[in-house]
Amino acid sequence: MTTEEKKRYLILKEPNIYKGLILLALPLMFNNLIKTLHDIVDMFFISRSDIDSTVGVAAIQLTFPVLFTFLSLGIGIMIAGTTLISQLLGGDNKPRARQYAGNVFVAAVFFGILFNLLAFFLAPSVMAWMGAEGAYLENSILYLRIRSFELPVLFGFFAYMGTRQASGDTLSPVLFSATAIILNIILSPIFILVLNLGVGGAAFATLLANYLVMPLGIVRLFKAKDGVTIDIRDLIDITKIKEKVLIFKDILRTAIPASFGQAITAIGFGVMNGLIYDFGPETIAAFGVGNRLLSMILHPVMATGAILSAFIGQNIGAMNPARAKETFKKNMIMSIGLMTLGSFLILLIRQPLAALFLADDPVALQLTVDYMFFILIGLPLMAVFQTFIGTYNGSGNTHFTFILSVTRLWLIRIPLVLLMAHLFPTRGSQIIWEAVLISNILIAIIGFMLYLRIDFKPKVRIKKKDKRIPAVQTKIAVS
Repeated sequence: MTTEEKKRYLILKEPNIYKGLILLALPLMFNNLIKTLHDIVDMFFISRSDIDSTVGVAAIQLTFPVLFTFLSLGIGIMIAGTTLISQLLGGDNKPRARQYAGNVFVAAVFFGILFNLLAFFLAPSVMAWMGAEGAYLENSILYLRIRSFELPVLFGFFAYMGTRQASGDTLSPVLFSATAIILNIILSPIFILVLNLGVGGAAFATLLANYLVMPLGIVRLFKAKDGVTIDIRDLIDITKIKEKVLIFKDILRTAIPASFGQAITAIGFGVMNGLIYDFGPETIAAFGVGNRLLSMILHPVMATGAILSAFIGQNIGAMNPARAKETFKKNMIMSIGLMTLGSFLILLIRQPLAALFLADDPVALQLTVDYMFFILIGLPLMAVFQTFIGTYNGSGNTHFTFILSVTRLWLIRIPLVLLMAHLFPTRGSQIIWEAVLISNILIAIIGFMLYLRIDFKPKVRIKKKDKRIPAVQTKIAVS
């Protein structure tokens, strides 16, 4: 049995679903852990540089929602690739899966170049709109402009990730991604401290690491000996324009809701940052450090949610909705267990962890400790959220991803912060932490209501050779 066949077996036939989920999610968990360590290392070295630690940390935190807004379409294209290609593989239609992979790559690179230009030229206006001033504005513009040049190569790598994850190959993308992150960690102190570039040094280290490593993954999208690959001749074949347009429409129909959900969420976090900034730079520094530390336990659940999409997509393509539903249930149980354990452990050591970054600012340090308490007691709810997102994406119901993401931030969290700030003006930043917790509770309920509406039917035409499957089932095309 080849490696590709083993992964297919884990997804479609392995009796122990937990085993399949864990084995395929482990590489993603490792990658996310390394990514979290990188973010923490960046903040650690910036806090030791010549610039004020609160200014450096807050400047990076302010740029995060802006960067993520631009990255959102790339992530949406990756989600579309995983969803549609996994359903085609589940339906045993690898040649058509290759066609979809080629179109996913073209779309990703095009939008990566476009957003590189937009992010660079709009950086001053966007950061000023978010309320940054003085040193905060100067450092955030510098950081965003440098990081904008990552977008073309990152988008191409997203296409590679989506294509490989669709077949259950989580290891190959992680090897490239983790290598880039480790290289970034090595370069960060050199650029930040030795070259004394501060916030700009952190951005340059990330940019250089990505450009040295990630193109190798993109090359493998064309040259790999297994899994779904792209044929350059198919990309330039002008005789299939009509078919390419139809495939591109399928990709956009799946990618746009997920992308818009991600983008509007990122913009919402930008608005949240603006609201938090009104409470003082110490509060936004606490928000940034707290989120980086909490991601240590959140990223494993995000990894299982990502591989859940491939599980559900392939089983839907194989016309096995019962296994898709069972995978959802078991992933939910496993994710909640992981988050509960992780939350308890971090809760005990949150003070010394936060002190690594904000020891010279006792106000920001105490705010971080308070923030982490409120988020940690409700963090298992994020396991519920990520499981729903993985299920919506894998089943092709990315419009539910959009609804859930937008509702959590725009319809619950932001209005709640504004309302509580008006009703309780003397309570300070405490209202922000409480609003985050309440929004996570309410969105878990809404997520379950949307889950009940999933039909677990393919969103691409499955042409299956197995005559045991009725013809009417092989031609389902749900918009």
